[in-house]
Amino acid sequence: MSRLDPQAEDSVDRWTLRARPAFLYVMYALVLWSIPMGLIAGVHPAVAAAIIAGMRAYLDALPEPLYALFGTGYLGYTAARAWGKAKGVER
Repeated sequence: MSRLDPQAEDSVDRWTLRARPAFLYVMYALVLWSIPMGLIAGVHPAVAAAIIAGMRAYLDALPEPLYALFGTGYLGYTAARAWGKAKGVER
């Protein structure tokens, strides 16, 4: 069932009840990772540079359409939640 469906909360399906966009949590984790990276850079700049080089190589290996998919999903999810709340469909 869709999260816009008011009966979705009455479902006994655990996946429906806990449905959240996992990619948002991944992006939040990446943003929060900047805090320990700042501390690592302050103590061991060479280690931080190696971590950054590894992350950059990994992110450069991801195809461009994947970034577009993330952006579309993020904006779509945000718009759907705002619309659902404005219509009173969601809490």
